[in-house]
Amino acid sequence: MSPKEINQKEFELALSSNFVFENNPHIGLSISGGPDSMALFLLMKNFIKKLKGKISVFHFNHNLRSESGKEAQILKNIVSSFGIDFYNIEWQHDGIVSRVMETSRDERYKRIIELCVKMKIIHLMTAHTYEDNIETYWMRKKRGFSTLGLSSIPKIKILNKVQILRPLLSFRKARLIATLKAEKIKYFNDPSNSNHKYERVRVRNCLKIKKIKELQKIEKSFEQQKKKNLIIEKEVSKFFTQKLKFYKYGVFELKIEDLKEHSDELKIEILKKILITCASKDSIPRRDSMLTFLNKIEKNNFFTHTLNSCIIKVSNNKMKVYREITNKFKEYQYQLGKGKKILWQKRFEIESTKTSIKIKNINEQNWPNFEPHFSLKKSNLNFLILKTLPLFFVNKKVLIPFLSPKPGLEKYGIKFTFKPMTPLLKKNFF
Repeated sequence: MSPKEINQKEFELALSSNFVFENNPHIGLSISGGPDSMALFLLMKNFIKKLKGKISVFHFNHNLRSESGKEAQILKNIVSSFGIDFYNIEWQHDGIVSRVMETSRDERYKRIIELCVKMKIIHLMTAHTYEDNIETYWMRKKRGFSTLGLSSIPKIKILNKVQILRPLLSFRKARLIATLKAEKIKYFNDPSNSNHKYERVRVRNCLKIKKIKELQKIEKSFEQQKKKNLIIEKEVSKFFTQKLKFYKYGVFELKIEDLKEHSDELKIEILKKILITCASKDSIPRRDSMLTFLNKIEKNNFFTHTLNSCIIKVSNNKMKVYREITNKFKEYQYQLGKGKKILWQKRFEIESTKTSIKIKNINEQNWPNFEPHFSLKKSNLNFLILKTLPLFFVNKKVLIPFLSPKPGLEKYGIKFTFKPMTPLLKKNFF
């Protein structure tokens, strides 16, 4: 039996049940030219008329293949023929040697979202499908991930105040191709989707050759895991809302007794998310390492433990989690121009709105030079926290966030905000 194309009513129902749009919305579409994204373009082209809005198409030309420039031009011709704005984003580089797929993906999101912000677009759609969900689930299952590590791709994800929407997650690729054929819309097949050096391609091909019953079993397991994870995510969110204390200088605190109330599975998810956010890194602490720590708090009331680039201090039934800084004597120096931003230690966003400032890190070697000018006793800061904070040099003055008076930073237009790479409530999948 041939796959049935997706009718407009079915697509609109999927949108209305999952997403809310502003009046007369301007929606961005991230389009590669493959069957998934071209089907998204076709369906949204018709739907946007009902919303009395407009769509703009963004294409990221990664320049990883010699044909990519020609494909971008063909894609532009197709989109423009419908009177829709097309933006071709060129990625100029000297060649990517490692982590090609991840690096290209990260750059694509970064560049397209920057353009969305500039154009005041708050919704960006991508064309992830049901098969993408299954592949990601099975890929992580093979790697030994458990619980929330096996979550589905989120329907909504927020990056830099732009909502990334995935309206095709419940649709299979075969139906998307059938939809394009019915409307006689062209699409490209990216050769990298057949390259076995990429893990996703190997997993995709592995799933293709499985027997129908075996594949149905995997899909059933995936659906069960989604339901289970929804329950876990609600419990984790509830804990963070009611039991976790966060300090703006990047430290987390909780009561040991609050953690002990939960199952080991939930304890691990709570601890894992805190550690990933505090360290602001994508690596996930090993399950056995977290179990070792959880066993330790059952037997000890006072100790210090290092885990996932974080320092955990346990005392008086409380646990405090700090970012670990290992380069004790290495000095970093930056010059931040007026109106510019940087991400300090991948955790704090620094913005200078009025003047150019020099920035240095605090370490064991240079702190004695500045210590006489600041009073740690009158603050809640200790040296573990200080090492994660910067020194600002502006107009012959030295300022430290949370230690210098707040009006001092405001006077020179310095904004300092905790902005980790992985927020506490972020879904696991991109």
